[in-house]
Amino acid sequence: MESAWYQSRQTVNQQRFGLGARTDSTTQVAEPLQQLKLSHFVHSSIAHLPSSAAVLAVFFELTEKRKQATSDSEKRAISKSINQQIQGHFRNLIHARNLQTLYTPYGFQERIVQFWSNHFAISADVRRVKPIASSLENEVIRAHWDRDFLSMLLAVNQHPAMLLYLDNHQSIGPNSKTGKKRNKGLNENLAREILELHTLGVNGGYTQEDVLALAKAITGWSLSNKTFEFQFKDQLHEPGGVNILGKEYTQPGLIQGETVISDLANNPNTAKHIVDKLAYHFLGTESEKVAQSMLSAWLESEGSLLAVYQALLTHPSAYEPFKRRFRTPNEWFFAVLRSAAIEPSAKQMQGMLRQLGQEPFMALSPAGWPDSDADFNSPSALTQRWQVANQVAQLLMNSLKAGEISASDKLTAMIEMLYGSTLEQHTQVAIENAPDPLSKFVLLWMSPQFQYR
Repeated sequence: MESAWYQSRQTVNQQRFGLGARTDSTTQVAEPLQQLKLSHFVHSSIAHLPSSAAVLAVFFELTEKRKQATSDSEKRAISKSINQQIQGHFRNLIHARNLQTLYTPYGFQERIVQFWSNHFAISADVRRVKPIASSLENEVIRAHWDRDFLSMLLAVNQHPAMLLYLDNHQSIGPNSKTGKKRNKGLNENLAREILELHTLGVNGGYTQEDVLALAKAITGWSLSNKTFEFQFKDQLHEPGGVNILGKEYTQPGLIQGETVISDLANNPNTAKHIVDKLAYHFLGTESEKVAQSMLSAWLESEGSLLAVYQALLTHPSAYEPFKRRFRTPNEWFFAVLRSAAIEPSAKQMQGMLRQLGQEPFMALSPAGWPDSDADFNSPSALTQRWQVANQVAQLLMNSLKAGEISASDKLTAMIEMLYGSTLEQHTQVAIENAPDPLSKFVLLWMSPQFQYR
């Protein structure tokens, strides 16, 4: 009984709070709570990506060259180079993200990073941010996931990717020095998403007047034309005070917007919005008690994210050994690859994720990917998983054949690593009755026990 419970606990750790076991690992996997004390794992492919500032500098230079080109053929050649570089950068950052997910030994850390990345979603569907679509995740969230929410919130909304994605670099106070000359006005995009998505939530008590006031407070939050990093441009900032949620903000310049952001980060409605979302992400509809504990931790620690994670991971109901959530396509796909201990090519991984409908950084809206079981547990979605499972199984069978490894031995080792004696009987019967080794792998990955966390 104790052995079965330990195996079940390990399964909960790996599936509910992680990315699935790697069956080629010989080291003891750190429990989620232990991972909070460990340095963040960053795959070398991410470490070697150029910074967002470096990428933007290259594209700025190419754009300037295109403007100065004197012939149509020269302009076309430069435009072609720009398009090729955009696609190349995007492929590289997608592959780096995929390798990070595939090889990280700290599944809970990566799940948290990807939770925040989705919370502050950047979509590569917007062409100008496509070559730097992962930079917000890599440059901000990986550095702030274990700090306090205010630090993360401020860094996110002053990052070039977010400013470009939501057009705040083009937001000009109507009464600012530049606004009076150009007769241009506010862009509300970033202000609206800060209130609706990043902090208070859609039911957080703000109004359209609050959106407009916040948009004014963060005018001037832009990019340097030289370093391509965050720069406050006073000539774009709307002068005077603003009233947001019934409070007057009369601070000058940059301080005004940062003071508003600080108050939003410390607003109890923000705390509730985010802990409810985080608890639901891991535990689903039965997460109310855990969310309340997390909310208390947030308020008592003034937004310490480690305190919030600890409240989640130490709550008794968090480890109850029954199915909680349906794995998202991204989580399921990498759980499959990690269980098989196989690395498809960059093109294959990107193609399979696209086939599953969850290609990284392609959520197409600032709201990010949806996070309810119904969004991914449909007949068509399951068909897509079945097709991808067959593709991975074929790659695995080819690998086993090349290495002269028994498919039966591989399957037995996988099941032992994943579930041990807790493999559900109907899954075992289905696997035993499968007509060939390839089908046995597919049935394991398509089983409810593997699909749910």
